Amino acid sequence: MNDTRLSPSTPRPPAPSRPSLWLWPCVLGVLTASGLLSALVSDHWGDRWSWFALGLPVAVMTWCALVPRAKPCAALDSVSSRPSQP
Repeated sequence: MNDTRLSPSTPRPPAPSRPSLWLWPCVLGVLTASGLLSALVSDHWGDRWSWFALGLPVAVMTWCALVPRAKPCAALDSVSSRPSQP
């Protein structure tokens, strides 16, 4: 079984750096925590903020689940479609 996709010569897409990988999940986590806290301890403006802060992460997750994305391994597919060399 010679799988060309796993060969050492196959170019791999660069891995994202750690800060760029965790930036938006952390932002959404802080937004959610502030929305929960404001819903517990404040009235009037806090109610509006909590609806926004708790609704935005749900909207982002819904958008990410429903919007089709390009294949992340398109470069690997083009490499693996070439005939393997003996």
